Amino acid sequence: MATKRVVYILLIGFFFMLVVSCNDNKSRQAEKFNYNEVIKNWQDQKFSMFIHWGIYSIPAGVWNGEKVQGYSEQIKGHARIQSEDYRKLAAQFNPDKWNADSVALLAKESGMKSIIITAKHHDGFCLFGSEFTQFDVVDATPYKKDIIKELSDACKRHGLQFGVYFSLIDWDYHEALPFTSVRNSDSIPPLHHEYNLNQIRELLTNYGEISEFWFDMGAPTPEQSKEMADLIKKIQPNCLVSGRIWNDQGDFVVMGDNYKPEFKMGVPWQTPASMFDETWSYRSWQERPNADEKIQEKINDLINIVSSGGNYLLNIGPKADGTIVPFERQVLAGVGKWLNTNGEAIYGTNVSAIAHQDWGSVTAKDNRLYLHILNFPENNILVINGLRTNIKNAYPITDKDITLKTLTSEKGLEIDLTDKINRDKYVTVIALEYEDEWIYSPPNQIIPNEDSTFILLLDNAEEYHSYSGHDYYSTKPTIVKMMWYLPGNTKEVCEIDIISSDQSTESLKLSINNKEYLLSAQNSDKLNQNKIRQTINKVNFYSDKTNTIELSWEDKTNPHKWLNIEDLKIIIK
Repeated sequence: MATKRVVYILLIGFFFMLVVSCNDNKSRQAEKFNYNEVIKNWQDQKFSMFIHWGIYSIPAGVWNGEKVQGYSEQIKGHARIQSEDYRKLAAQFNPDKWNADSVALLAKESGMKSIIITAKHHDGFCLFGSEFTQFDVVDATPYKKDIIKELSDACKRHGLQFGVYFSLIDWDYHEALPFTSVRNSDSIPPLHHEYNLNQIRELLTNYGEISEFWFDMGAPTPEQSKEMADLIKKIQPNCLVSGRIWNDQGDFVVMGDNYKPEFKMGVPWQTPASMFDETWSYRSWQERPNADEKIQEKINDLINIVSSGGNYLLNIGPKADGTIVPFERQVLAGVGKWLNTNGEAIYGTNVSAIAHQDWGSVTAKDNRLYLHILNFPENNILVINGLRTNIKNAYPITDKDITLKTLTSEKGLEIDLTDKINRDKYVTVIALEYEDEWIYSPPNQIIPNEDSTFILLLDNAEEYHSYSGHDYYSTKPTIVKMMWYLPGNTKEVCEIDIISSDQSTESLKLSINNKEYLLSAQNSDKLNQNKIRQTINKVNFYSDKTNTIELSWEDKTNPHKWLNIEDLKIIIK
């Protein structure tokens, strides 16, 4: 009897420990699944390496002795090569000069924080060993080694994040739609979708932590996109999914190739960039300009993208033997050298409210503004239009012993650059340190009417966008947020009327200087058959600085959802 009692007590203790352990695991998982933290860490990286490499690197843009126009990684499509002939390239793929550690170190020395490589491109050849095809580097080539594993392990050794590119179309898989054009946005038949799911599962299971799953092309259904996204999050919750999974299932938006948006973005985004506009993979006959020109181009692109809130994914295309093209290595080294002294103005920075200036761009971090000077003013007086604040210190970040004079004028903040500054060969960065909150008057502030009321309309809003679509060729910018700016000479307590079409503002929120107000038809008065009015009383406004008003969806489940408002008038009185 005593023995049974002991066993019973032990069982109770075991189950208690099990429950505690499960709850503890759930707690750790909840912490691990923090999307905001994961996406913030990703945004802070700013600069990453893209690699386009495969058996298409063997012909290197030439087929049957002729130069083939179009992206060289798509030579099978551009040259209309039959599958049986194209597959023969695999027997020649033996990259004996490939060194994954060397590539990882190159990325690190270049200031890049992660590497994304083409695990499978449109031609269907896999740089990983797959159970679902023999057309892969382990089974079909004399190299016999898993390149994805080699690079994944090297990234871990050298402190880099690792991600994979995966084409949704496959010109080799027999159940895929027949190749119809080089536009690459064919739909995905059911068996092809299952094949993709199987290979996605392999990549997420066999290679450790994957930071990004980078999809490309195809035209999956909304159900297919969601199924792929759900699979990724189930296996690796912290793996971010690129927007080219389509149908608003991505964690971040991917812009068009080499494209920086001409509009403001309201979601995390990334620009993929090739070293040359003509190709992503290695091309033997590619013309290469002066390296300094290319370094200048890529540093400027990096600054423009980061200062606009994006991440920059810059590509290289190794040769078939695994070596990095010396020109591309030289360009990356040049960018890395600049980042070695100027990186604090890039990594972990935020978009500044200060509009793009004639002389360059601004990034922000902690209590600093970083001025990236692409064009030095002729008189050495740099003006930040609209900025009025007391600056604690101003200096070039390459020489912090130099203190620059600042002066607040009618135009804004003036900085005397003097002739003492050693101008950087590519871009000079000035840091501004401040103690108190800085005051900035954006150029698009709303001017009050004669009766001191402000009228906010769809036409005078500053729009923030996502970039949504069903495939590469149907993408379009959609508005996800609207902003208005009011000068600081308004009344401190105001009344606001929101007049809109019936139901058009349902489930929206209006944020006024970061205080949120939910808009709802239930809390509105019906003005006529089509219009409703909601009134918000006793709203506090700043009298000494710019007031910010933001309109967005209350529900952020789909951050890409179009803010489709037909009619809106906000009256502040």
